[in-house]
Amino acid sequence: MANPFAHLDAIDRRFLYGVLLLIVIVGLLVPIPLPLAVGPQARGFYEAIEKADPSKIAVVSTLWSASTQGENRPQTSVILQHLMRRRLRFALIAFGDPQSTTLAQELAEELAREHNYVYGKDWVNWGFRADIAGTLKGMVRDINETIKRDSIEKKPLEQFPVMKGVHNVKDVSVIAEVSASGNYVSWLGLVVGTTDAPFCYAPTSVMAPELYTYLDSGQMKGMLFGIKGAAEYERLLGVNGFTTRAITPVSLSLVLLFVLIALGNYGMYKGRKRPTTGGTD
Repeated sequence: MANPFAHLDAIDRRFLYGVLLLIVIVGLLVPIPLPLAVGPQARGFYEAIEKADPSKIAVVSTLWSASTQGENRPQTSVILQHLMRRRLRFALIAFGDPQSTTLAQELAEELAREHNYVYGKDWVNWGFRADIAGTLKGMVRDINETIKRDSIEKKPLEQFPVMKGVHNVKDVSVIAEVSASGNYVSWLGLVVGTTDAPFCYAPTSVMAPELYTYLDSGQMKGMLFGIKGAAEYERLLGVNGFTTRAITPVSLSLVLLFVLIALGNYGMYKGRKRPTTGGTD
């Protein structure tokens, strides 16, 4: 007799992709309120910016490109929104991938129009730097001498009002790194400890597990865990944006994954069980 469970561990992948596509579309178009608990990692990030000294400048460092903007763009967006809400001046800087400075600049310009932020007065882009170690070492001593010019108007930093009173990292209020790579190692090794500015990190989801050691030690004050971390941050800001809506299909996709794993394992288990028969040879 044919095994009725054999098909469970061999479901056609086209069917699976179809179900996944349906979940994503329905999850984005139909509001499905799901509980979203804000973790201490996102809350620590939020508190670092909420308590930042307005007399100093915040630094937002980015290392992400089009390939990871599904997670890193929402993270960058909520960080910039919080800075602008608090009317904190900030500087963008990018490492590792030249796309970072362009994508972050476009996002900052979009949000600046909404919050009446003026380039040069309220924020500035320090541009892309290929040598992260050399740049960070230089910033510890003298930011203006290390960066020299902004990446948009190509003017000396000293000419921008946003840089008033900013000489080195001791004049930085908070450091936020949004990255799809391991840049945090350089920040922790070269900058953290030379300034009172809290260091917060926003990695992709696959990177997050390796960072809890630094959270426990206090070297990192907060972390945004992929798109989920961005959604938690939106909750703290009281914003019902795209990321909050997007977390619904992400959650439903995970439910589908667990169901398929369970079905596949059950089908394999039943398929390996052999019926016992009585009698003698």
